[in-house]
Amino acid sequence: MNLKSQLLKVKDLILWDENARFPDKYYNSDEKEMINYFLSKPKFELKKFIEEIVKDFDLPQLEKLVVWNNDNNLIVIEGNRRLSAYKLLINPNLSDNVKLKDSISLLKKSIDINENFELECIVGLNESECLRYVDRKHIKKNNEVSWEDGERTNYDVRRGNKNENNLVKIGIIKKVRELEIPEKMKDKVLGKGFVTNFFRTITTTPAKKKYGYRIIENGELLINYRDFDKELKVIIYNLLNKEDFQGNKIDSRTLNKKESIEKYIESIKPLDSQKVDKEIQNNTTEDLFGKQSYNLVDSKIDNNLKTKSLPTPVGLFFPSRIPFAINNSSLRILYDELKEIPVKKFPNATHDLLRSFLECSLVFYLKEVSEYDKIKKNSSHNPKLGEMLTHIINGSCKNINDHNLIATLRQIKSDFDQPYSLERMHMINHNEHFTSKERDVRATWAQLESLFKIILNSVE
Repeated sequence: MNLKSQLLKVKDLILWDENARFPDKYYNSDEKEMINYFLSKPKFELKKFIEEIVKDFDLPQLEKLVVWNNDNNLIVIEGNRRLSAYKLLINPNLSDNVKLKDSISLLKKSIDINENFELECIVGLNESECLRYVDRKHIKKNNEVSWEDGERTNYDVRRGNKNENNLVKIGIIKKVRELEIPEKMKDKVLGKGFVTNFFRTITTTPAKKKYGYRIIENGELLINYRDFDKELKVIIYNLLNKEDFQGNKIDSRTLNKKESIEKYIESIKPLDSQKVDKEIQNNTTEDLFGKQSYNLVDSKIDNNLKTKSLPTPVGLFFPSRIPFAINNSSLRILYDELKEIPVKKFPNATHDLLRSFLECSLVFYLKEVSEYDKIKKNSSHNPKLGEMLTHIINGSCKNINDHNLIATLRQIKSDFDQPYSLERMHMINHNEHFTSKERDVRATWAQLESLFKIILNSVE
């Protein structure tokens, strides 16, 4: 591997127009156009990023840019948003927004930065080697594990922010961990998908009023309600099962107002904890060695979902759900392979074939509706998959105007770190270090199914 660390001047670094964040129309665009694209999209938070850079300007650079030295053209493969922020600080006139330009100019006065400012970079002569860093950061999330709500609260308190809400949260988490319920239930309710509703229920005014929370001098939470542990157990069980013992739904919609939370909190009785104990006992199994295991997925809600769910095909789909009604023998062969290939056994082959099938099907379809030539930039240009999807997303395809489908395709193009993304499909096709799993392929198909229902049927 021929990669090395090097200090490079910001002015010499080039934004990568094939970066997944840029739509296809930005290929071969100039620097200013690409920077203003970043500025135009609130999700990139570029102004906030610039403010953070200025605020922490005295700190050493944490993340290096990854640069491809392509015949002395220093193309930034990873770190285009960061590079844009520094280029704007050096030259605020790159912004077309006058108000923002003035704001950046003001920020610039507080730091020492000019056109000779340098950034730490990892430089390589081979594009594919540089792209491995993109895989690590955006596909594998740099192998980091995000903090959950309780961990963020712990950090906040340990950094000195000992406000009452944080201390109440930490006290409640401690109470949860001390309960005599399976650890699986504790982890689930304090984890992603449930913790927001849990804290909304247990730390807001109705709960404080009923249970009498009080923070004493050492920051410890005191609770004046004698049967709090019993009712806490009930709340956890109800949230995990998404309904109370009267059959009422318990979720983000039913617990989105103070009045509804108060009604639910007041409905809980200590004796309900006996029902929880019984349900836990019914769902606890013991193996040959006496080890007990609580089967959380056997709850009522999950059983209902299992009963209503469709069976999973061996291949990617059931033909009855995705009929093939176009006159193209080559596409028919690909279609037959996709419906018969064992996805579980051959996920990578399926993902690769799915991408090819999507691209070829779109080419056929857009030619049939006389729109393929509208996408071509010149007579020798063959539109890429991303360009054809952009044509549909922009509302230029007369026969595909379903708002939900278009929104889904927009996700496929922009959510580059998701298993169903266009970027993932490119990776499985072009990157020798990337592999796929069955759930990734099926997630991709689920997003594309509605599109295939249109393009695989006969064109009027």
